[in-house]
Amino acid sequence: MLRKLLRQNISKAQLVGFAVANFAGLTIVLLSIQLYLDVRPIVDGKDSLMKKDYFVVTKNVSFINSLVGSSGFSAEDIARLESQSFVGRVGSFTSSQFEVYGDISAAGMSFGADLFFEAIPTEFIDIRSDKWHFDPQKRFVPIIVPQNYLDLYNFGFATSRKMPSISSGTVQMVRFDLNIAGNGMVEKFEGGIVGFSNRINTILVPEEFMTWANSRFAPDKRVLPARLIVEISNITDPSIATFFRDNGYKIEGENQSVGRMAYFLRIAFVVCLLIGVVIFALSFAILVLSIYLILQKNREKIGNLRLAGYPRRAIVWFYFSLTSIVDTAVTLLSVLTVFALRPLYMSRIVRVVDAEPTVCVAAVVVATAVALLAAISLLNFVIIKNKVE
Repeated sequence: MLRKLLRQNISKAQLVGFAVANFAGLTIVLLSIQLYLDVRPIVDGKDSLMKKDYFVVTKNVSFINSLVGSSGFSAEDIARLESQSFVGRVGSFTSSQFEVYGDISAAGMSFGADLFFEAIPTEFIDIRSDKWHFDPQKRFVPIIVPQNYLDLYNFGFATSRKMPSISSGTVQMVRFDLNIAGNGMVEKFEGGIVGFSNRINTILVPEEFMTWANSRFAPDKRVLPARLIVEISNITDPSIATFFRDNGYKIEGENQSVGRMAYFLRIAFVVCLLIGVVIFALSFAILVLSIYLILQKNREKIGNLRLAGYPRRAIVWFYFSLTSIVDTAVTLLSVLTVFALRPLYMSRIVRVVDAEPTVCVAAVVVATAVALLAAISLLNFVIIKNKVE
């Protein structure tokens, strides 16, 4: 009897309108969270698109710098760069201040060329080798060269001259002589390539060798580092391009365009999430207004029911159970819709990420939906109880 009396003035159109708006808002919120968790490997993964990047920074070469002969980075320049929020670590390129001549003899023929060495701290190198150290007693100098050097030979020079291609393993088996001259001395060392770098476009030697050789063969020469290698901790920071441009720095890195792409991707995610939150909040406002209108229409009836002896909690429970049923149905439908839409974009994301998403992704979305449902139910109960009282 109580339910029949209270159901008379309930507008089905209002409940349907609330349900549709709530479904749209909740679905957008959950889909945004699901999408973010699915593309998170691009943001934070080991081979992510928005991972920490490394920029090689130089000063723009101008006519004045050419005349003065100074385009290096001072200690103040390095300190200012390290103080930026998007910078993780900064390393300096140390160049060789001595003459290097490398030659190799094979099949009765000798090949040689002048070389130029540079060194950076080991933590910035993308190659790990147990041979990457220098001992003055053993006289062996490990060398890392850019990967594109080998590619240029295999796919350019060797192809045009009909010469055999060479694998990286074969190159690392070759040993050659290094003649180093400076400070009135000439000494011979053995050199060998121990790896190929995709990050650094120069011929690298261990920093300990460079320090030892410069102090031995060029003790009086001290020059400022002409290049720096910078670890970018936040590639999405929009102030990166502004800082380097304002200071007249030139950058080259692995993924220069990634910062802009990642920044706009993050903005798109935030905008989408905000739209869902706004729709969700508006739908909740519609629900609150619907409850107030229903209770206002039944005000006299509720008073009569109270005078007839019906407990207040029975009246509150009726309206609370009605809104809870609608909220639960909408939440369940939103979760199912998100999981139904997920395969439509996952096939393309997997191609980019080249990895399957983690199993806990679905649990996060379900937990979010349950938490929102619990919060809405609690607010509904408080509103209904206060209005009935």
